[in-house]
Amino acid sequence: MQGEGKLNKYNIDLNAVLIKPLYLGLLINIFIPVAIIGVAYSLEESGGFGSIQTMENPELLFWVLTAVAVLDGAIAIFLKQKLFFAPMIKSKETFIEDFKSGFFMKSIVCIGLTASISIYGLIIYLLGGSFNQLLFFAFISFIAFQLIRPRLRFSEKVLEAQEKFVDEGRFFVTQK
Repeated sequence: MQGEGKLNKYNIDLNAVLIKPLYLGLLINIFIPVAIIGVAYSLEESGGFGSIQTMENPELLFWVLTAVAVLDGAIAIFLKQKLFFAPMIKSKETFIEDFKSGFFMKSIVCIGLTASISIYGLIIYLLGGSFNQLLFFAFISFIAFQLIRPRLRFSEKVLEAQEKFVDEGRFFVTQK
């Protein structure tokens, strides 16, 4: 198995650290959009339900939300680099627990940003947009998730950075 045999200072199994955020990310960024698409498709096949409100200029809202979706993806990529490479360990004694929980929570922040992109498609659809526009946002959400999803090499770099912070005496400090 990839990653085994490569020991780190605190004997952290990075594959085990990756499982929880990866599966939750898959659930949020694949299964939820697929469920939304499934419901919208069945509505389309049954003749639709009519929109909640007819927009005067649906194309403008589509392009605005497309820009917001791209911005959300860019912010998620930026946060992935910023959050994971800041100290997340509170003390040497709690290194393993702090690393696991910090990695998970920071992953959820990035995953949540990419998941919001598919919600924009639902908003467009409910306001009278097309089914294809809904699919477009689900696709962008999936691509954004692929760019930020947790990977083994990335987790190795994060672990190295956290070990270095601890060796330098730089720890995560909670705000009061």
